Amino acid sequence: MAVDAKKAGLYGTVGILVAALIIGGIAAAGFNIPALKLPSMVADKGRLIIQIMDKPVDLKNLYLTIDGLSIQNGEGGWTDLELLEDLEQPFDLLALENVVMTLSDTEIPAGTYTMIKMHVLSASATYVDDNTEELRVPSEHIKVLLKPDLEMKNGGEITVTIDLEPDTATIAISHSLNLKPVLKAMVGS
Repeated sequence: MAVDAKKAGLYGTVGILVAALIIGGIAAAGFNIPALKLPSMVADKGRLIIQIMDKPVDLKNLYLTIDGLSIQNGEGGWTDLELLEDLEQPFDLLALENVVMTLSDTEIPAGTYTMIKMHVLSASATYVDDNTEELRVPSEHIKVLLKPDLEMKNGGEITVTIDLEPDTATIAISHSLNLKPVLKAMVGS
């Protein structure tokens, strides 16, 4: 009887080792087993999607060319976000009424984020009388505060939609043709 207990213990140990080797081999080969997330296999990143939309204003068109997008972490450091390829051409922000356009879909490190910054290469406005003027963007950036802060968790996915402030009747364009839109960020999960 003692021999049978030793054999059962030996077979049990061998079985556990074989199962661990099989699972380890599958994980090393890159197969994704959702229930199996070893601490060493969990990435310290989450997926961030940045979208933009607009509401009606007194302008006919507001064309922007954005060639850079970044997000600021809680310590003040910046992470560059990947822009989608179709942003190399100017797009009409006002054509995005009740429609969203995705600017970026990027994995970023887990953590707290406080602001998004868009680098604007060019901007122009067409008024309802068809008069068009080139605009300047002070510091060449449009900054959007994230209120509340964005909390990216490991393996998480968050969509941020940037929109003109709903109370704003018109987009702020100064007499010196500086563009200063009032934007808000809606952070979703």
